[in-house]
Amino acid sequence: MFRQLKYNLKTSIFEIDNIPNYLDEALTGMNVPPEKYNNILLAITEAVNNAIIHGNKNDINKTIDLEFILTDDFLKVIVTDEGEGFDLNKVPDPTLPENLLSEHGRGIFIMKHFVDEIKVEKSPQGSSLILKIKLN
Repeated sequence: MFRQLKYNLKTSIFEIDNIPNYLDEALTGMNVPPEKYNNILLAITEAVNNAIIHGNKNDINKTIDLEFILTDDFLKVIVTDEGEGFDLNKVPDPTLPENLLSEHGRGIFIMKHFVDEIKVEKSPQGSSLILKIKLN
């Protein structure tokens, strides 16, 4: 099986409400356990939220691409914004005592725990956060 779906989102927090519908369409016919589904949904929600707030800086004139690539073995989710990108290795660990009160880093921390691979790719057009989740 191979399925590829792509959605163009506005830079609006209200787009978060549509993510379950997009994920459901991407996973149609797949038998994903509810706990794994919820973990995937949370990771994607965090990625889109970060794209809205940090990537596009809430600029309503910018957009976000949300792409799903599904095979029998994995789901790849690519969230592309118009921002400069960031270095995954420089995101502070929110569990360290000095970062407990920080408002940053929790989303990436959550994503790292719920996906099998995470990486950032930068281009002149923006940056992409790529999440890969094994389905088997």
